[in-house]
Amino acid sequence: MAEILRRDQVRVKIFFPLLLRYNRAANVFNSREGITMRKILLTATAVAVVAAIICQKETSMGQSAQPATKPAAFDPSTLKLFTDGGKYLDKYETGLYPGGKNDVPAEHLKAGERIAATIKPLDADGKVDEANGKILALVLGHSNCLMYFTALQEQIKTGAGQLNPRFELVNAAMGAQILSQIRQLKGSVWKKADDLLARPGYSAKQVQILFLHSTNHKAGNPDNAPPGAFPDSTQQMQKDLATVLEHCVKTYPNLKIAYLTCDGLRHFSGFEPHVWQEAFAFKWLIESQIKGEAGTAFEDKNGKTRSLPWLQWGPYIWDKTWDKSYFRDDGVHPITKALDAFVKKYWSFLIADPVAKTWLWKDGKPPAAAPK
Repeated sequence: MAEILRRDQVRVKIFFPLLLRYNRAANVFNSREGITMRKILLTATAVAVVAAIICQKETSMGQSAQPATKPAAFDPSTLKLFTDGGKYLDKYETGLYPGGKNDVPAEHLKAGERIAATIKPLDADGKVDEANGKILALVLGHSNCLMYFTALQEQIKTGAGQLNPRFELVNAAMGAQILSQIRQLKGSVWKKADDLLARPGYSAKQVQILFLHSTNHKAGNPDNAPPGAFPDSTQQMQKDLATVLEHCVKTYPNLKIAYLTCDGLRHFSGFEPHVWQEAFAFKWLIESQIKGEAGTAFEDKNGKTRSLPWLQWGPYIWDKTWDKSYFRDDGVHPITKALDAFVKKYWSFLIADPVAKTWLWKDGKPPAAAPK
């Protein structure tokens, strides 16, 4: 397009002088031939002038037709693990819990154990039924979440003899359902959850545990572009997580505990350090509950109304040592190697978690070790 416009600029230089010269010729334009030639010259000149103006505007806009330069790929090896506990950008404290620590603070843990002790098998009406009731744990998230927790479900089947026979994992995660989609509080994740809980013998009133594994990043990012500036986008993600959890409390009235996990390494889809940064959203939300901030209460107490379930981190799975052999060709979705690593981390976490002891394991006795 630009080349065409430049050619028209040349036409201006050619036709306009000819038009002037032709006008000077005595009585030429009064003839039929002269009138025809004048129309041709005037039309060509007008087109060329307009084209020249457009071309000049294009130039003045700083060569807008030129493609943008693709940003350089980020090197994830420059990041420390979020569990390191140091300061990111010399300002933002890492570590899963306050003070750069990775252990649940004692008072918060004590509250979690107390709440966990109230988890009992429930019938479809939400009434305690030790013999035939269910302890349902609902999974919400995107495609990676679906794959990770499907693998965990297989481990649950394998280790069924070690588990509370009334426990069941209900996986409602769906592909393409990143947090910004789930936060709409409608769509495929919520429909899948509704459908799974509408089966005979199941109901929303039996959901007492939630596993929320999420990200705000879709599958591909060919331009290596962030979803928003840090920390603004991360603070918004914190709010979106709270919105989803508040909705869960209303939708599943007996929900008591939620485990939160952020996504693993996304370097090969061009989303680092942004996925690494998302851990702050989970950290800040959990810390706000630990500090007793408004809108984060997990029980009706001291004049506060329950807004969220009791929150804690699940295992932190982001690992910069994961290379392309952990992913499908798209660099996003985990293959067996990564799924096995996830299952081992989560199973080990649940074995060591005192909050899960009473409702997950048979007779309240977790196994000695995770699968190899």
